Amino acid sequence: MRDRWLILGIVIVVVFVLWRASYVPPGYETIKYETVPVLPVEQYSPPLIEIWEAMEEQIPFDNQTARLMLFDMRFDANGSLNVIQFSFTADMEGEPWAHSAFVLRNGSTYLSSQRIDFSASGPHPLGALTAVDSIPFDEVPYGKRGVNLNIFCHEENRTYNDTYGNIYAALDGTLRPLKEISFATPEVWHTVEIYPFPEPAEIDPNDNRTSRRIDEIPEALVIFAPREIALAERVVYVETVGTERI
Repeated sequence: MRDRWLILGIVIVVVFVLWRASYVPPGYETIKYETVPVLPVEQYSPPLIEIWEAMEEQIPFDNQTARLMLFDMRFDANGSLNVIQFSFTADMEGEPWAHSAFVLRNGSTYLSSQRIDFSASGPHPLGALTAVDSIPFDEVPYGKRGVNLNIFCHEENRTYNDTYGNIYAALDGTLRPLKEISFATPEVWHTVEIYPFPEPAEIDPNDNRTSRRIDEIPEALVIFAPREIALAERVVYVETVGTERI
């Protein structure tokens, strides 16, 4: 009888050890997809919707659970794409995963998925890509060192006016300057914000960076896509009298 319990104990220990050896804690298991799509990259025409289509084709995620995490895009002073970083969460087989795309300037696109232990909240990522895709990039000033483009999601009421300096509506293939735009809606809305890269003299060699608000950077742009213009409670354009909408 004693030997039987001893054998049972050994079996339990062996099973536990094997389980621990095969178990990967959430946030550590990563899938890197072998196929590297090469997306079309042209000056002033970054591959935005194409990123989403490539990820849908290769990653078996649940589209309905997709939630935006990050969108970051960088251009050089000539308006040519340097890199795109895009990530969102979406379930696979009922478990939450983070999915990422890293697009180089030649269009090579590296995709990966990482298992996580949380489900993100926020808007569907395709809305963010559509917002950026509406921008006429040939009208964006790229400065001496290029620019960084980010997209932000908002749920609160807010008004943008001349305090922010450069606010625009992306409509009909052009950037129309705005005097004011106000939001009072329960729906999530986006801003596309473009920041110039600082001059070397402005960079602290000790990397002691202080965060600056968008309204503290005169060269920065805040752009609103057509969907956001439609959602806004009030829109006032700079150059045309009578375009105010309440």
